[in-house]
Amino acid sequence: MNATRPHTALVLGNGPSIDQLDPAWLERVYSFGSNHIYKKFDTWGRTTDAVVITDSNRIQEIGTAYKHYPGQLFVGSEKCIIPNYASLRRVLGRDFVALKQLSKPMVSRYSFFKWFTYGERLQQVVFDKTRYPLSYEHGLNFGNSVITSAIQIAAIEGFRRILLTGVDANYPTPKSYFAGADTSINFVNHTFIDNPRLWMEPILVGLQIALEPAGIELIDCTPGGKLRFITKGTFADCLPPVENSHAV
Repeated sequence: MNATRPHTALVLGNGPSIDQLDPAWLERVYSFGSNHIYKKFDTWGRTTDAVVITDSNRIQEIGTAYKHYPGQLFVGSEKCIIPNYASLRRVLGRDFVALKQLSKPMVSRYSFFKWFTYGERLQQVVFDKTRYPLSYEHGLNFGNSVITSAIQIAAIEGFRRILLTGVDANYPTPKSYFAGADTSINFVNHTFIDNPRLWMEPILVGLQIALEPAGIELIDCTPGGKLRFITKGTFADCLPPVENSHAV
């Protein structure tokens, strides 16, 4: 890892608790935003260092919003092993890092499977939600939330402490997002929002266990977050001292 880069990463979901984030804290971490986080940039007076998107519905909603974004943009699709780069570039209006999705061992033996787009039923057959190889080459376990991929990217990039915020894991209303994000949300997965912990937390716990042998801490600092089995912490205790450079 670049010696001038902060040693702590912060992964930001899009939950209402994002409105409680002090943007000054972003100076002390390397930040991975997700999905519609660009809507906070003007309010904060700064951007995140990177953004991750892995949901085809969100890609269509976001469109060219990141066209002039100065940070790294990581993009995958829950429907594909390898996304169609040319097609997504037309939608996004810019280059990006294409994310490979982890497939099950039997599927990965045959290279032709990587060129297809898979519907919801076939996704359960093709994609692996049980392993975490922490390798771009093997692919990322996309889980059921973009933060799962963002955490793996942070680990692959060499961060040894990964904090979470905006991972409220609770939807009092179908569009319980930070202020302003709800106006851009068109697709709502009602099965997911009825019990987000059921879909998110088992995979995050598995990821937390997979990170342990590498000495990587995963700490949920989401104010009022409903995750129960991920290590809990506060920004007061977990943020490192101010560092001066975020060079990659």
